[in-house]
Amino acid sequence: MARAQPGCAGALHLPAEPWVTLRPITPDDAKVLQAYVRGLSPESRYNRFLGALQELPPAELEHVTHLDRKYDLALLAEMKVGGASVVIGEARHAFAPDRLECEFALSVADGWRRSGIGTLLMAEIERRARSLGARRLVAETLRSNDAMKALAQKTGFSLADMPDDARLVRIVKDLAPSQSALRPRRVHSGPDLPLAA
Repeated sequence: MARAQPGCAGALHLPAEPWVTLRPITPDDAKVLQAYVRGLSPESRYNRFLGALQELPPAELEHVTHLDRKYDLALLAEMKVGGASVVIGEARHAFAPDRLECEFALSVADGWRRSGIGTLLMAEIERRARSLGARRLVAETLRSNDAMKALAQKTGFSLADMPDDARLVRIVKDLAPSQSALRPRRVHSGPDLPLAA
């Protein structure tokens, strides 16, 4: 299972593997991101983008590489192989206009599945969404996407049918603090003492 590298924000460690870096996508990453998308298997691309495509359309590629990076962010997970960076996963999140709901999507390169990359991308998205005040983290995935549904359930999401589209399942995680966590607690440290007159 991948875990965070101590004292190094944005770097993740896979046991017995090189360090993996998680970083925001920049405008300079257009070719790298497009190559990653093209390198996914047809099934992985279909699952990630909810339909068949070979690569990101130019307008979508431009949009993803020029997000505001606060409320809308795209991330790359990459590692060094022979001195070159190789992308092994990506994720995006976007806040609703009211900033209460954060929608996300992610993918992991076919050769890196079941290595903890998806869990780490999900954890980073959740961490950022919480820090920016989101109350819910949501996504839509294909009903046939067993890997994403399993990851969602493993990381505490609930699954619900989409009445408008039987092909899809909505995954939701409530990020709002529970009312019991907000309620002040009475601390009792010994016998009640009478008030002085």
